[in-house]
Amino acid sequence: MIKGWMIALILIGTSKLYAQKLNLDVVRSDFNKGVKDEVLCKKHLDALEAEANTPVERGYEAAFHMFMAKHTSNPFKKMSYFKTGRNMLEKEIKGSPNNVELRFIRLCIQYYIPKYLGYHHEVEQDKEYVMNNLYKMQDKTTKDKIYKYLKGANMYNASELALLAR
Repeated sequence: MIKGWMIALILIGTSKLYAQKLNLDVVRSDFNKGVKDEVLCKKHLDALEAEANTPVERGYEAAFHMFMAKHTSNPFKKMSYFKTGRNMLEKEIKGSPNNVELRFIRLCIQYYIPKYLGYHHEVEQDKEYVMNNLYKMQDKTTKDKIYKYLKGANMYNASELALLAR
């Protein structure tokens, strides 16, 4: 016979596994919300830390690390979250420099963070790269999410948006 504490342990373990299940489509959809919603940011960061296996998943993990800097008041934690995320993202881009989604992630972060953080040097490079390569993405759903995000972000003028939309 299974004791009550063993059942509780099994249930806790099962719910923890379920809670950390990584759904990359949901992470992508919530990308722009993570910087505003601490609970959502933490949820995605936990799932990504536990299960990120691809360069893109690790790229989003890096982004959510940087988003966590916005949700803490401790300046040392802020800088730690930011630097960890930045280093992770740069490592993934170095390993996959032609990955449009990774370049999109970096573009969005560098475009919006304060200049004094010194992480803005690739904005124009990434903006141009994404504009010239988004149409090559095989995953239409992801391509559409990226396009819609960039269209709403007002980073591109009308002629650049036309190139993005191809």
